[in-house]
Amino acid sequence: VQLEKMYGRIASPDFPNIYPNGKERTWNITVPPGYGIRLYFTHFNLELSYQCEYDYVKLRSGGTVLATLCGHQSTDTEEVPGDRTYHSINNNLAVTFRSDYSNEKEFTGFEAFYAAEDIDECEQLPDSEPLCDHRCHNYLGGYYCSCKIGYRLHKDKRTCTANCVDKVLTARSGEISSPRYPNPYPKLSQCNYGIQVEDGYMVVLEFVGSFNVETHPEVECPYDILKIKTPKQEFGPFCGDTLPMKIETHSNTVNIQFTTDLSGDHTGWKIRYTTTALPCPNPEAPPNGHIYPVQEKYIMKESYSLSCDIGYVLLENKMIVESFMAICQKDGSWNKPMAQCIIVDCGPAEDTANGALVYVTGPDRTTYQTEIKYKCESPYYALKAGHSGRFLCAPDGYWRDSMGNKAPPVCEPVCGIQTSNTLKRIFGGKKALPGQFPWQVLITNGQGATGGGALLYDNWILTAAHVLPEADASSLTLKLGLLRKRSTHYHQAWAESVFVHAGFTNDGINFNNDIALIKLKNKVPINANITPICLPGQSSRFHINTTNTGVVAGWGRTEKRMQSHSLMYTELDVVDPEKCKAAYANQTLEGKQLVLTENMFCAGYEQGGRDSCSGDSGGSLVFFDAETKRWFAGGIVSWGPPECGSAELYGVYTKVINYISWIEDIISQNS
Repeated sequence: VQLEKMYGRIASPDFPNIYPNGKERTWNITVPPGYGIRLYFTHFNLELSYQCEYDYVKLRSGGTVLATLCGHQSTDTEEVPGDRTYHSINNNLAVTFRSDYSNEKEFTGFEAFYAAEDIDECEQLPDSEPLCDHRCHNYLGGYYCSCKIGYRLHKDKRTCTANCVDKVLTARSGEISSPRYPNPYPKLSQCNYGIQVEDGYMVVLEFVGSFNVETHPEVECPYDILKIKTPKQEFGPFCGDTLPMKIETHSNTVNIQFTTDLSGDHTGWKIRYTTTALPCPNPEAPPNGHIYPVQEKYIMKESYSLSCDIGYVLLENKMIVESFMAICQKDGSWNKPMAQCIIVDCGPAEDTANGALVYVTGPDRTTYQTEIKYKCESPYYALKAGHSGRFLCAPDGYWRDSMGNKAPPVCEPVCGIQTSNTLKRIFGGKKALPGQFPWQVLITNGQGATGGGALLYDNWILTAAHVLPEADASSLTLKLGLLRKRSTHYHQAWAESVFVHAGFTNDGINFNNDIALIKLKNKVPINANITPICLPGQSSRFHINTTNTGVVAGWGRTEKRMQSHSLMYTELDVVDPEKCKAAYANQTLEGKQLVLTENMFCAGYEQGGRDSCSGDSGGSLVFFDAETKRWFAGGIVSWGPPECGSAELYGVYTKVINYISWIEDIISQNS
């Protein structure tokens, strides 16, 4: 009899009357999956026989006999249900009633009731596998499984597999392990790990810690499998509990695959990976060279620099270079060949004007530490102050002296020297001898007026601003080394530029800032008749005062009231400034007061008779420096009384020391 209701009643034939002989009936009770069946008896009275051979009620479920019942009261070998409730194994329960061919007594049979009941599948039976890997949830008529965070439910709806996200590691070192390591790894999982580093590097794998992957004694890794692959090679499979050897993959790309089956409880594996690259040949420094850094080996992207000893330079591809660095390439070769260290060669030294060069170390020797020496043409030229004549070939490839100055040095004209120094007492003066005033310059302007000047260095002339009324360089005639105006023995120079002090007004009354410079187109030759005058220094001994006596020379008017044809000179004492101011206090020109300033000083004699005069303007009033034995320009002939050499009136001179900065600036800016 098929019964499919959720509950019901069954009873022996003719119940509650005596059941007939020779009967057999089976009730197949089936309820929906997820349910079980419980059954209990309200009446039970069957013939008793040994092990219920004759009459019985038998309960079966899931292929198993749950009970065989007979009699009215339980014995050692027979069972009656009493108050007991029976439960099916699954959703089916078969109840079979059987009576044999004869009953000596009257038996009333049985009555039983059944009902469907929910099965708690999540309740784990002893010694049985759990239905769910992680969590089991029961509901009426069934159950379902769920997984912990980081896992996903397999399609079998029971197993929790690792939620392996395919990831690629790009760092040059790191670690990878099986899921949950060192705890047991999940079942039915498929995990892929990638390592991809820069081209040229090689991945090296090393298993660390414990290694425990399910294996089989006879078949190689049939269950859980760990495989390692590169584009050209495969390693593994790996399983068991022995730590695999280190693997040099010879590849920059590695794929690690880990597959697990449904069974087993193993802790997995852990890999530490590093990278290396093809090493480049160890570089060897050339003679006089040094490599930095020095390493045991050099791999891709690593580099070294080469430096040379002092006095040597780097030579790369036949060219001298400032620095050299080589980089190791991915194929294990350097990106450039080794440079060389060659000795510094300063090359032939440059000659200097008005001087001679001698190779001290030896002829044509121009390499590092070789020595040369310059000598200026004495006595008219000498090394510029602060310069040395001795030079060595320096590490930077230049000839340098002990102070670091580059060759060649400058041979400057020696200033303030006379080749004839006999002085006697212009106006009330005497004729100059050859070489006595070798700095004297005769200046003729565009109107034909003459004046004087003094040679500075070998291409500048110092004069008064009022001598150059038009400041037109092309209109000037300049003669040097001249004693007689009409002589043909002189050196002609040409003006390139004229620089008149910006503070000079040129109004005929105020001669403040009466100073100018003329730049020559070419340097003049220095000899016995042409040498420059010195400028005053910064020391106090160069400050002009009443204890000084100077000398002035020129072709101006003499006591005969005529321009001199010969260069004349005279000595003049410096006059006290207050005395000079007093002398000119009541002197006017065209009704205007003549002006004396701090940029002027007076020289002459109270009784008169000796003075510079018209035509001498611009010439230098020179003084002798006893310390250096040189003459220097202390003043410039500027202005004076209408009658030269007048008693109690003095010649007025521009104070040169007040204009040293202006002179130096003009020369440095225009050289």
